[in-house]
Amino acid sequence: MTVPALDQGFAEALAIVADVEASAGRLCAATGFVERHTGLLPPGAVALLGLPVSCSGQEVLLGHPDATRGAIRLIQFEGPPAPLRRDGAQAWDSGGIFDINLRALPSIEALHARFTAHGFFARAPITDWDFGPLAVREVVEDDADGLAIALMERVRPPLTGYAAIGGPASWVFNSTQVVRDFAAARRFYTDTLGWQVVQETESMAGTAAGHNCMGLPLEVARDLPMRIGIYHPHGRMEGSIEIIAFGCEALDFSDRGPPLRGWAALRLAVSDLDAVLARCVGLGTTGPVALDWAPYGTCRAAAVVTPWGARLEFLEPF
Repeated sequence: MTVPALDQGFAEALAIVADVEASAGRLCAATGFVERHTGLLPPGAVALLGLPVSCSGQEVLLGHPDATRGAIRLIQFEGPPAPLRRDGAQAWDSGGIFDINLRALPSIEALHARFTAHGFFARAPITDWDFGPLAVREVVEDDADGLAIALMERVRPPLTGYAAIGGPASWVFNSTQVVRDFAAARRFYTDTLGWQVVQETESMAGTAAGHNCMGLPLEVARDLPMRIGIYHPHGRMEGSIEIIAFGCEALDFSDRGPPLRGWAALRLAVSDLDAVLARCVGLGTTGPVALDWAPYGTCRAAAVVTPWGARLEFLEPF
């Protein structure tokens, strides 16, 4: 199988779950994704997660049948399930990776119903956002492993580029991280990694009526400032990473990581791993290590952990 396109943002989102078979079944039933690979967790993957080599487990790769990117890789470690990575966190609490994003094709109501039927629950009702030239509808789903998945339906302008994508949902096109320091997180993506700005906005966390998809009380959301930035190596919302900072004091989960359950890392295929690591001097890094990136083949890989605890795994194919 062909390696995902190089230097195009993240190719996969990694999640640690209690039961890979059960989680894979739920996610495939809700999204229309299919299993692309199942097998033992390779030692290189354990090393990238910063865990002892004695850790063992299984992995399952899920992907959209009409796409070669935007996949979900589930990991289950041997032994009793660990607690959640963001155990007790609300959507506005910072630290780690908050969610992944799917486009609802064509109906967000239908996709939301599929998620609900397979064990997910929404933080708030479907929310209509109108930004003038852009209008979208959004709902954030959660499951018992702490996997938050935001479903997005484009209202205006019409969505393009997905004509060949069938099923109820798109491939994973974006992932969100909630941060305390927006400026520092922005510098990491634009200056350290050298990525381009896709979109940056400042607004309140809710509509004029206070409606929001994060579960905030209406009167709070109406007056709570929020900054959003989306970044990608070439300025596209295709494997892009989004940062959100809320203007309130909140809990921080930056110091928590694997083997805790939830979104554990984003994997990015790159053409020059050494160049990436040279840019990330001073940050927490693991590797380089050799990794069997099933089903694509062997690669050279390293992980970088941001100051807010988001783990990015950079993989250079041999």
